[in-house]
Parts: sequence; C-alpha cells; structure tokens
Amino acid sequence: MAEILEPWIHFIHVLGAIIWVGGGVMLSLIGARARKSDDPRLIGEFARTLSYIGLRVLTPAVVAVLLSGLWLVLTGSEWKFTQLWVLLGLGAFILAFLIGAIYLSRIAIQLDRVATSTDLNPQIARELLGRWMVGYQIILIILVFAVWDMVFKPGL
Repeated sequence: MAEILEPWIHFIHVLGAIIWVGGGVMLSLIGARARKSDDPRLIGEFARTLSYIGLRVLTPAVVAVLLSGLWLVLTGSEWKFTQLWVLLGLGAFILAFLIGAIYLSRIAIQLDRVATSTDLNPQIARELLGRWMVGYQIILIILVFAVWDMVFKPGL
C-alpha cells in the first residue's frame, strides 16, 4: 500500500512547497507595490489579502509540506531522519515556521489593525509592511535553501 501512496504523497509534498514559495513570492510583490503606492488604502487591502491568503492558502500548504515530508521519511525505506539532507530540510522548515509564527504573524496583526483603523497613519503602516517584507524575504531564502536541499540531498 505504501508503494502505491508514495508517489502521491511526494506529489502533495512538492505541490505544497510550490504553493508556499510561489504564494510568498506573490505576496511579497503585492506588498512591495502597496508599500510604494501613494494610496494608503492599498496597504489596508494588502493586510486583508495577507490574512485571507495566509489562512486559506499558505497555512494548508505549510501543513501539507510538513505532514507529507514526515510521512515520506517514516514510510520510505531509503530515507531516514539521521540523513543530513533530511535534518537540513527539517531545520529549514522549523526555522521558516518559527519566523512566520512568532514574528510575521505579530507584524501581520499589527499591520491589519493599523491599516484598517479609521485614523490610518500611512507612515506606520508602511513601516510595518516593510518589516513584514524583510521577514518574509528571510523565509523565502530559507525555503530556496530547502528546495536546494531536497533536490541535491547533500550527504546522501
């Protein structure tokens, strides 16, 4: 049974990673556009989009990457938790997840509050958006490393 499911679990793992990386790139581009705009309402719209996409697209993708990756290692005869590339992949996942859960989620909540308040301060909103973008750029670097790790499997 595991032999039949393995390609599908692998597919889910790769698809989740594509959605996580691609979604993050798109949100970063939209955020950069909103931050540079003279219309402060775009930052409010970005904050709402960030919340919507984060919960409905990125979070399920992150969960899919984690669960499918664990499944592949636990059920695969060729992959072990002691292999360097698996440890690097798990480390990258944990680091990216923690930055997102601890830092970016707080910034996103603050950004949403500031950007959707009746007395919007564009400067504070831009600063918060800039902090979110720097944090997500760090996550994207970590995710690109994770993709490299999954493709080249150092230590294998």
